[in-house]
Amino acid sequence: YQFGAYLFFGQMPSLTAATFSIKQQQMNLTNATTAAIGRHVLKFGVDFRRLSSHPYANQLENIYVFFSPTDILSNNVPFALTSTFGTQPPDAIFWNYSTYVQDEWKITDRLNLSYGLRWDVNPAPTNGNGPEPYTLDQISNLAAAQLAPQGTRLYATDYHGFAPRVGAAYQLHGSSQYQTVLRGGFGLFYDTGNALASQGLSGGVGFGSSAVLGNIGFPTLPPPPAPSTSSPYNGTVTAFDPHLRLPYTKEWNLTVEQALGQSQKLTVSYVGAQGRRLTYLTFYDLSSTNPNFVLGNGVNVTQNGSSSDYHALQTQFQRRLVHGLQVLAAYTWSHSIDDRSYNGNAEEDPLVRGNSDFDVRHTFTAGLIYQLPAHPSNMISNALLAHWSTDVRLIGRSALPLDVNSGVTVLPNGSEQFLRPDLIPGVPIYVSDPTAPGGRYVNPNAFQNAPSGLEGNAPRNFLRGFDFWQMNLALQREFPLREHLKLQFRAEAFDLFNRPNFGDIQSNLTAGPMFFGRAIDTANVQLGGLNSLYQEGGPRSLQIALKLTF
Repeated sequence: YQFGAYLFFGQMPSLTAATFSIKQQQMNLTNATTAAIGRHVLKFGVDFRRLSSHPYANQLENIYVFFSPTDILSNNVPFALTSTFGTQPPDAIFWNYSTYVQDEWKITDRLNLSYGLRWDVNPAPTNGNGPEPYTLDQISNLAAAQLAPQGTRLYATDYHGFAPRVGAAYQLHGSSQYQTVLRGGFGLFYDTGNALASQGLSGGVGFGSSAVLGNIGFPTLPPPPAPSTSSPYNGTVTAFDPHLRLPYTKEWNLTVEQALGQSQKLTVSYVGAQGRRLTYLTFYDLSSTNPNFVLGNGVNVTQNGSSSDYHALQTQFQRRLVHGLQVLAAYTWSHSIDDRSYNGNAEEDPLVRGNSDFDVRHTFTAGLIYQLPAHPSNMISNALLAHWSTDVRLIGRSALPLDVNSGVTVLPNGSEQFLRPDLIPGVPIYVSDPTAPGGRYVNPNAFQNAPSGLEGNAPRNFLRGFDFWQMNLALQREFPLREHLKLQFRAEAFDLFNRPNFGDIQSNLTAGPMFFGRAIDTANVQLGGLNSLYQEGGPRSLQIALKLTF
C-alpha cells in the first residue's frame, strides 16, 4: 500500500506514506587452508557468494499533484503520473567469486612481513524471476542506439581483478615501558561494480512503464501502458559500457606507535588512497535526437572514468583504565579530492575535479570515563560514592564543502548539467549577520551568471558550511544486588550545551537572495533525519534508563 499527497503551496509542503520491503537471500561458501612451514604461515582460500534481492514493489502507482487550493476545490489535477513496476517483481542475483593466497613471514623476532595476492571476479547481475535486464546495443552514438537483443549481458565480465597486498611491522625499541613499533602496508582493492547494475530491473524498460497526464479529475486516471520493449520505449533504459572494468582503490599507510609507560600509548599514522576507474551514471534525454525515445523516457548510462584521492594524518592517544580513569582521544587532518562524489546521476557531467562533497579537513573526538574511588573503610562514603562513574564524549569537526550553482541546463547530447556562476572580484563571499542561522550567510552578490551556455569560474565545492561540535555526558551507578544480579541506573545528556549545529545550506542562486547561502536545516537532519538520541547534531536530549543484568 502506498499513499502520497503533494500540496505545492508556499514552500512546497508534502506528505507521503508508503510501505516497501525487500527480501534478500545470501549464500556464502568459504574455505581456507593454513600451513606452518618454519617461520612462514601460508594460507590459501576461496570465497563464493550469491546474493538474491527480491523487492516487493507496487504493481500500480498513481501520483496526483495539485498546485493551488483552487485545483483541489474544482477537482482539477494539473499533473498526474501513473506507473507500474510490472506484475512480476524481478529477482536481482549477484555473483562474486574470490580466491587468495598469503604468507605471514616472521623474519626476525622484531620484523614481520605479510604479503599475498587476491583474485576477484564479479559478473554483471542476472534476473532469477523473468527476462534478463535490458541494455543498449552501444553507447558510442546514442542518437542511433537501440535495445540490445534479450539476454545480452550488461557488460563483459572482467577477469583482471588481481589485487596484491603487502604489510610489515618492525619493533624499533623493545622496552616494556617505552616500546616503539613501526607499521606500514600497501594494498589494491577491487569493488564489485554492482552498485548501479541492478537499476534496469527496477521499473526500467521491459519491466515497468509510466505515463504523464494533466487536467484530469481525481481519482480518474487510466492505467499505464503495459511494460514493453517495442519502440518507442515506454520505460527508462539502463545501459552500460560493454567493456566496463572493475573499479579499484590503491591504499597505503605508515604508522608509528609509541608506548608511554604500561598503560598509555600514542599512535601517529599517514593514510593515503587513490580510487581509479570509478563508475558513474549519466542520464540522457534523447527524445529530440533518437526516435526510440520520443515518449520522453531517457537512458541511464554507466561507465568508468571517475577518480578520487585521499590523504590523512591521524593521531590517537589511548589510556587504559588505571586509577579509575580511561581516555581515548583522536585527531585527523585529511583532504579528499574527486571529480564526482556520487556515482548516481548527480548532474555533474562533464566530471569536475575539486573537493569531495564529504571533505572534512579536521576531525576531533575524545572520550573519558572516570570511576569514583570507593572507600571501604568509610561506610557512609562507600554507600554514597561507590560504583559511580561518568562518561564524557566530545565530537568536533570542521565544515563540509558547499557547491554553488545557478540552475540546470540540458546539453545538446541530452544530459543535464549544473551551471556554475562566475565569481565577482573584490566582493566578500561571506557576510556576518546575527539574525542568520549560524551568524553568517554566503553573499549572493559575490556571484553572477556566466554567459549563456558557458561554465563559470567558481570552483567546485570551494565554499564551506558550518563547523560542528557537541558534548555528550552520561552518569551511572551500579547497585550490586546479588553475586550475579546488578541494577544499573544511567542518565544521559546528548548535546549537553544545546549548541545549534547547522547542516545543509541553500546553494542554488535561483532561490533568490532571501534564501540563497543560508542554512535550511540542522546537522542531524542533514546526516539522516534521526532525533538526537540516535543522530548527532540535533537539540539537547535527555534519557534516563534502568537496566537489570543477571
